[in-house]
Amino acid sequence: MTKRIILLALLVLVSLMGCRERIEPEADDFVEYGWILYAERDFRGAYDEFTEALVLDSVYVDAHNGSGWCYTEFNNPDSARYHFEIGLALIIVDSVNVRFEMTAGLALTYHALEAYEEAIEQVGILYAERPLFEFSHDWRINYVDLIVVAASSNVALGNFSQAYTWVRRYDGSFVTNVSTLEGRADLIKKIEAIQNL
Repeated sequence: MTKRIILLALLVLVSLMGCRERIEPEADDFVEYGWILYAERDFRGAYDEFTEALVLDSVYVDAHNGSGWCYTEFNNPDSARYHFEIGLALIIVDSVNVRFEMTAGLALTYHALEAYEEAIEQVGILYAERPLFEFSHDWRINYVDLIVVAASSNVALGNFSQAYTWVRRYDGSFVTNVSTLEGRADLIKKIEAIQNL
């Protein structure tokens, strides 16, 4: 009889374990997995996860951040700008790292759109608060990229002395005279060298 009771108790326990409620993922689950895929350079998969998060919560700031970075990888700066601008506008409680990442993304996006003054402004905002910025989801993107954006944007606008100032923030030993054509050529070569690091 005891074996029968134990067997019955085990059957009841097994059937109760099989009746668990299905757990539905929440927006932050999609965002977390999206960043995992992004780090693995599966940008399409990451974008799909960020989109799912935005379907569940259209004001989820980090989902806009992730979508913006995916669009950057897709070479679609207009859509990247949209997500970065929306995400930055949605910040109520400052999540500093996400704000820095979206500001960096916006700087790169403005540069790609040839909105050079806006790109310089975004780099300046970020540089004032986080001069040694590093993108937490891709070690390849950091303050050096932003210095290149600021310097090359200034060159595009003909502001060679400002471009020179940005380059010297990266390499204080670099010296040239940007009032001459040779100095400007040296400056452009230096920016290209930094970019190719």
